[in-house]
Amino acid sequence: MISRARTLLIGATLFWGLTFPLIRGLQLAQNDHAPDVSAPALVSADVAARFGVAALVLLPFCVRDLLNIRRREWMQAIGLAFLAGIGLFLQSLGLAWTDASVAAFLTQLYTLIVPLIVALRDWRLPGWRVLVACALVLAGAALLSPDIMKHFVPGAGEVVVLLSAVFFAGQIVWVERPIFAENRSVLVTMLMFALLAAMFITGYAGQGGDIATLRRLFEPAPVWQMFLVLLFPCTIFTFLIMNCWQRWVSATEAGIIYCIEPVIAAILCGFLPGWISRFASINYPNEPLTWTLFVGGSLIVGATILVATEKRTA
Repeated sequence: MISRARTLLIGATLFWGLTFPLIRGLQLAQNDHAPDVSAPALVSADVAARFGVAALVLLPFCVRDLLNIRRREWMQAIGLAFLAGIGLFLQSLGLAWTDASVAAFLTQLYTLIVPLIVALRDWRLPGWRVLVACALVLAGAALLSPDIMKHFVPGAGEVVVLLSAVFFAGQIVWVERPIFAENRSVLVTMLMFALLAAMFITGYAGQGGDIATLRRLFEPAPVWQMFLVLLFPCTIFTFLIMNCWQRWVSATEAGIIYCIEPVIAAILCGFLPGWISRFASINYPNEPLTWTLFVGGSLIVGATILVATEKRTA
């Protein structure tokens, strides 16, 4: 089960890497069509739509379970919605103000935050594999961002992405809690999606958003077509995998596995923005593919292999 869990989590991470250029392209296309909408309102609308539709997709599979939701399932769903919601909002807001590859790098700082949380919780230091893997991930992720030294003094975009990493770390640790081991994962994921949608609908309305503006944001065909890609493989599939299978590995190991995400994001940012630009008629230039991508990616893959080959009993 542990080996299968690791494989599925790696698969989910591949699609999470796609979200960085995809969300950036989506936002640029929406800005062209509705330039008067503020960045926070646009992010709130996108996240509300993303998780609201995702909840509706999963609802038919949870109708019977809705009649007897357990207290611990509510606890897990509320915790995940709170942590993921704030993390996603900050990350999406940061993507409006910084390069996708830089955001992908800064997000990976949860690689250090998760072991710290676990060490404080368990009063036990991480093993040598984890310490070495964390060092490899940080070195590799830094190399993945070609302009990282320009962001050594963080701007607004970098600061909010850094804050998002704290909440993503909390989300990873929350999934791992043993008291949630018997929870029905599909039900918890659907509740999480519904709570996230409610949070961001409220935020969108609080910023003066209305149905007419929402319709205007999603009216262009390229926007809702990119949204569908973001919805199914990058949201429903990935969060189901995370909530169903992460319990079989430690939070620290999961955090390191998820660090494949910036490798995928950096590779995709080398050619996908150009495709999106032609598809959506926007100006979204490719980011350069350099030797640092291959070296940095190799370091992160090496870190993942280091923790994924550690012998553990199921």
